[in-house]
Amino acid sequence: MISRLRHQKGYTLIEIMVVIAVLGLIAAVAAASIGQTLNKRYSSEAEKLSIWLNQLADFSIMQGAAFGVLSKPDKKTKKISQLSAVIYYRNQWVEVSFPEPYILGEGADIQWISDDQEKQPLVYQQAALPTKEEIKIGDVRSPEDEEDKFLEPTLAFLPDGYVEPEGSIKLFYKGYKLSYIYYWDSENLRIKMEKLKK
Repeated sequence: MISRLRHQKGYTLIEIMVVIAVLGLIAAVAAASIGQTLNKRYSSEAEKLSIWLNQLADFSIMQGAAFGVLSKPDKKTKKISQLSAVIYYRNQWVEVSFPEPYILGEGADIQWISDDQEKQPLVYQQAALPTKEEIKIGDVRSPEDEEDKFLEPTLAFLPDGYVEPEGSIKLFYKGYKLSYIYYWDSENLRIKMEKLKK
């Protein structure tokens, strides 16, 4: 009888249950770890956007010029994939290279929530006059040219501490329970950020 039990192959029910419990514990720890990594990543990206927007507000006050936020959509998805800085110069908005554009992370989306329901241009723009050199060589472009289309920022920081249009910005991620709201604090002349649960 004893010799027969020693040669028996296979696992007992208790051994199988212990293995299943250990695998379940490992899976739970891995899922929690992945969740924490995503939380840190999204929070970090949201904080970077807050810093980027406040940089534009500071530049506007320090340089005495209006700075705007230009939304650039992805050609394939048509969703906003990048935010660029523009400055109001010689009666038109001109894109600047500093600060560098803010690139939205994978799965991120931005929604502009304006208090002003009527869509009007933020400031008046006029076509730039051609230079003497352009007139001499006959290189005067027509307003219909693709390059001469006016840039239209979604949001503008004005040097007197105001933001146009008034409202807020919502940053959210597909399948993520938190979203981030940005709004202008007129007392401290800063963009404030708040977390919201969906």
